[in-house]
Amino acid sequence: MVTGRRRAAQAQAAAASGHGHVIQISGSGNQVCASGAEHRSPVLHLPAEPTRLAGREKEAEAVLALLAPVSRGRPDAVVSLLSGLPGIGKTALALHVAHRAVARGWFPGGAVFLHLRGYDPAGPVGADEAVGALARALCVEDARTPDEQTGLCQAALNRLADEDRAVLLIADDAADAAQIERLVPARSAHRLLVTSRHLLTSPGFQPRLIGLDELTPQGAADLIAEALRHARPDDPRPRREADALAELAGHCGHHPLALRIAACLLTTDAGRSIAALAADLADARTRLDVLSFEDGGHTTAVQAAFHLSYQRLPPPHRQLFRQLALSPGPDIGTDAAAALAGRSRGRTRDSLAALARAGLLAEQPVLSGRWRMHDLLRVYAAALVEKDSAKWRDAAFTRLLTHCGKLARAADAHRHTHDDGPLPGDFPDRAHAVQWLEAERANLVALVTRAAATGHPHAVLDLEEHIRLFLLERRRYAGEAVTAAQHAVDSARTIGHTCCEATALEHLSQALGDCGRLPEAVEAATRSLDIARARADRKRQITALRVLGTSLRRAERFEEAVKAHTESLALCEELGDRDLIGRALVGLADTLRDRQEHEEAAGLLTEAVRHFTETGDWHAEGLNLLGLGDTLLALKRSDDAVACYRRALAVYQERGDEHHQAIAMQHLWRVSDMDPEEAVDNYEKVVAICHKVCDRPLEALALRALADRLQRLGRYDEAVTAHRRAAAIHEERDEETQLTGVLRDLGSALCAAGRFTEAAEVHEREIALFQACGDLHKEAEALERLATTLRSGRRRARALEASAAAIGRYRELDDTWCERRALGDLGLPARDAPRAERTMAAYHWVLSGLPENDTRGRASVILLAVATAQRQAWRVTDMFWSLTSVIGIVRRDDQEAEQLNDALFHLAKTTLRPGPVRTALRNRYRRPTA
Repeated sequence: MVTGRRRAAQAQAAAASGHGHVIQISGSGNQVCASGAEHRSPVLHLPAEPTRLAGREKEAEAVLALLAPVSRGRPDAVVSLLSGLPGIGKTALALHVAHRAVARGWFPGGAVFLHLRGYDPAGPVGADEAVGALARALCVEDARTPDEQTGLCQAALNRLADEDRAVLLIADDAADAAQIERLVPARSAHRLLVTSRHLLTSPGFQPRLIGLDELTPQGAADLIAEALRHARPDDPRPRREADALAELAGHCGHHPLALRIAACLLTTDAGRSIAALAADLADARTRLDVLSFEDGGHTTAVQAAFHLSYQRLPPPHRQLFRQLALSPGPDIGTDAAAALAGRSRGRTRDSLAALARAGLLAEQPVLSGRWRMHDLLRVYAAALVEKDSAKWRDAAFTRLLTHCGKLARAADAHRHTHDDGPLPGDFPDRAHAVQWLEAERANLVALVTRAAATGHPHAVLDLEEHIRLFLLERRRYAGEAVTAAQHAVDSARTIGHTCCEATALEHLSQALGDCGRLPEAVEAATRSLDIARARADRKRQITALRVLGTSLRRAERFEEAVKAHTESLALCEELGDRDLIGRALVGLADTLRDRQEHEEAAGLLTEAVRHFTETGDWHAEGLNLLGLGDTLLALKRSDDAVACYRRALAVYQERGDEHHQAIAMQHLWRVSDMDPEEAVDNYEKVVAICHKVCDRPLEALALRALADRLQRLGRYDEAVTAHRRAAAIHEERDEETQLTGVLRDLGSALCAAGRFTEAAEVHEREIALFQACGDLHKEAEALERLATTLRSGRRRARALEASAAAIGRYRELDDTWCERRALGDLGLPARDAPRAERTMAAYHWVLSGLPENDTRGRASVILLAVATAQRQAWRVTDMFWSLTSVIGIVRRDDQEAEQLNDALFHLAKTTLRPGPVRTALRNRYRRPTA
């Protein structure tokens, strides 16, 4: 029996070139099958390949690898599934790889494209209809039952496999596994490529899964630019508005469908600037309305594509999807999502997984329990949730605030292990608490901002209080600490609580100081002090004066800082609070130490330690013993400094504080004479403790010290491992300054281990970092290190190139001393040696004809000058290597060849027509006449 849809499909058959029939299935997608019993096999007729597929090269190669013919040692993957959110480019990628696979001759039996309309408003193609479509494509006769039809299709495919005529089946836009289970070929010679918004799996259908995500920023910008250039090759907008193009791609969420719509809007309106469209998309509330393109009554819109997927969700999943838009951070943990939904963790996890299967959410990374929604999907969900009642939204957001506030308090308590009393049971130890804070940092800061905007001032004050020290301890988060503190100030004013406002201003001052915004830090501390004085609150005045003194010290306004700390100390003495006296003494001592008045600072710190010992504040006692030791070390009193470090270590050992034990050990071993083997054992213990308590900066410091000791013992491979671990920590924390230092030491360790190729790669990475930050001098020094490494690895030509590049940088900086040193490393008598003056004159003679601002990167010209100087110094072998390097550079780089030609032209011109330089040289070295 033939269904209505199937009759309609059959009715669309038409003659094709006199040799077969074109069959239109479900409104799009053509198949051609040969007529006649002797040619009953599919013939390729795929929809057109996309003209542009920017940013999908890696994914295309992965899919092609799965479609490749079976080879020995490679497991068969008959079925592959391309999945991802709506409009991500699944069909375009499938067609792209299908055309490439057929062009390579991998499917001599042909290719069949089936459009299954999985999300069509009229309903998807049924499983029986899909098999019927495949039967017609394979020229199989109609059968009485669906099972018989499936059997006939499999038999036809098996016959083609026996004839070595593999077939590629493409099932596009599948709705569920049942729709395509009967399309799976029985023989591994064939391939089935499925595209779907869902992760389709079932007991009878287990495909190889390939998930598509949004494009990279560069790939997204390239897609728009290529579309504009394809329409109008002379379109100047992509080149003229590169920054606006990147901004536009960002507003599109790097989502292919949104990018294509944006490209269409620009293509059809040649007078519209990219910046203007980016400005239209800047408002998230109207972004999806703008990302819509209408052409002849047909509308293509991102919102419509999302809506089809949303409508297919069951009601509980729809509710969670909308609620996730209430979480303001970039991602959300499973527990936080459960609090937001007001449901159990297990049920919430099931809903999150269902949303991920539908392509509306992603767990990133997998098994992390952290879920991320695409930016445009978040905008869509935010528009949906606005239609829910305000009471329902506020209840969900309040549950999230309560959950995060409770965990933030617990994590903060675990960080302060020196506080007496039981710790909350939300985290097993400090490391887990710090890991939670690190994972949730961006969400917590965003939550503070959203809470401030939605009328939850008390929650703002509570959250800011418990995350601020974590943010301040990591300098790269200081900007976020400023944001949170400013919201706390505003919230305190909202509720009219001046004490909270004063405290928040103190927090703001500290954060601004860490950001280097010192005048603002002083102003915030002054405002806090004014509030305390207006309230005649002496204790708050003491704290405000201490914060103000610290901000003034950082601003190097030392006289004012001393005055503030002295006033704070006087108030403390009036109150007789020994703990506050100790803290005031420390603030004054820090100021004196910055003024290089170490003797007075040591006296104040000694008194402060005595106060902390008498009050039983062991944590402050230990910290200030370390500070006192550093001060004594500056006074060259090493024995007294060691004694202070040992006392601090004993304090922490008595209390069982492993974290601060490790800090004390670092201070102690820095000045202690230890056997190298003993030092290695000690630093390995420190590294283990730091890793356990999740103190990444101290762990990196200990790893570098460990690597240094290992290298002294000749254990180079172990030193390399330690350096790499330290580099990974600095890279993870975006600490480029520290990272470059580690890379320098790592390159040295690799050279000592004889691993010159790896060492060169490390130095090249170091050079790239200096280039990115524009530090020419350090880049030149790194180039010299690279040259030394390459010479050690017997790669002399490349070493000469690196040396020439370093010399070029020094010339740009007009650093004559370093330039001569680098030339000396090449064997030139550059200073205080016989023929040095004449050698340098020859070197400058070649470079004299070059434009002053055109030196950077011209390694071939530098080497030509060096070769000339080496000839003057009778360094014939060195001259040969220099000229060999010149030839190698020119062969690789057309631009260098052009620059070298210009240099040779100037050289010839100078030689043939003596100018001032030539005349000066001739007069200087002319032999005296009788």
